[in-house]
Amino acid sequence: MSTQKNRIGGCEMSPNPDYRVLVRDVNLKFIWESMDFISLQYHLRMNARGKWVLTLPMESESVKHLLGLLVPGNNGVGGIYVERNGKYLFSGPLLDYEYSFDSDGELIHFIGADEMDFIERTLALAHPRKFQSPYMKNADGYHTDHTPNSLRVDPNSVAQRSSEVFYHIYRLNVGQSADSSRRIPQVYIKWTKGTENDVGHWRYPVGDLNRYPRPSPVITRGDPMMDVLQSITSYSESTVYNPDGSIWMYPDPFLITGQMKYEPGLGSTFNGWWIVFEAKRVEDKTNTIIFSKDQGNVLRLRRTKAAPEANIIQMGGSGEGANRVFAHAADESSRPIYGSREAFREFTGYERSSTDPDHKEELEALKPHLYDELNRAQSQITIEAEVVDVEGMEYHTGWFVGDKVRVETPISKDDVIVREVEGTVTEEGEQIRAAFSTTPAPLHFLKEGKIMSLHDRMIQYLTKRTKGE
Repeated sequence: MSTQKNRIGGCEMSPNPDYRVLVRDVNLKFIWESMDFISLQYHLRMNARGKWVLTLPMESESVKHLLGLLVPGNNGVGGIYVERNGKYLFSGPLLDYEYSFDSDGELIHFIGADEMDFIERTLALAHPRKFQSPYMKNADGYHTDHTPNSLRVDPNSVAQRSSEVFYHIYRLNVGQSADSSRRIPQVYIKWTKGTENDVGHWRYPVGDLNRYPRPSPVITRGDPMMDVLQSITSYSESTVYNPDGSIWMYPDPFLITGQMKYEPGLGSTFNGWWIVFEAKRVEDKTNTIIFSKDQGNVLRLRRTKAAPEANIIQMGGSGEGANRVFAHAADESSRPIYGSREAFREFTGYERSSTDPDHKEELEALKPHLYDELNRAQSQITIEAEVVDVEGMEYHTGWFVGDKVRVETPISKDDVIVREVEGTVTEEGEQIRAAFSTTPAPLHFLKEGKIMSLHDRMIQYLTKRTKGE
């Protein structure tokens, strides 16, 4: 369903006709179109929460409609829906605003997040339908904080990919199958075994350790949901080795997309509109999308290659003293270049089993956590570029956040993933910056951590660029 079919009430001015900004309410209904905004700045990130700032003159009629969202009953859902050239770009809730007055007049900056906020704002608890505090066990005595939840119940369970693991965690915690006390009614997470969204590294329930390694289920004990997601996706970007040093799994990176979509097949509660999360394999576009000075699609570019923080990681598991379990993993490709750079990590989430005296199960359980830590610490190539469209390599249609592309400089040809995109829209036009990296490395542009309220720098940067006009 295209929103272009029904023009929403709004001012007949627009600083940039390529962009359309609609205001939605708690029921995902479009109630206004903001056409007189001074500027729109947005920052979209792969497998992380993005943000946006919409700046308006105080006398704008749009201000009344946006302020009208921040009332009891909004439940953090009302916000904006943005199209670029008639195609969905992003959407998300309004969370904050800032009023300013100076010689340029009265302005109001509305600040919000993209739909990934619905992951960021939640915790991954034990399944609330089965949770028995304080033990996190169901009536049969099995842990309810393990995903897949069939651990030690069905030894013949089929393998699960990483995307399926996150699907179960999110669906049962706050998605469509969650307990009513935690359910977010507008949210739906989609996943089907054997389809294009069944992606990421395999994770096995109990099985024959002689046939394959068995990465443990994800154990969630009140962890931030975004941390769980990033741990799972980071693990899927790792090369996973067998005990003999041979490769068991090559990287299979994927991303979780969050979009406001017209999906009447999911139900009519919100007139067919839903906030839908889906898993998507990173698409390899390195043969068709190339950024370089010679291609003419970069105005500025900076490439940085950093030594690894660590390329050998020891991880301590359960037990004490001489009886403690240890595992290690190494990035063998970087050691001849940088030498052995060692680090130690702890993992305390494993429940030791008396039927596993050789600790084979625990050693396998530590693997995904080891590879996650190793992936975060390894040598990184990060690239920031201000980009422009050239034929066949257009932003938003030819490439977007989560695509694997190539960046060429006089010293290198790097196949990297688009991790972030930042856009600024004013009456003077559009500016797009992109951040690329070989490993998950969020927040190249704005060093703000995870705190959404620290938006001063974003607004100051925008005001400086637009001269407050």
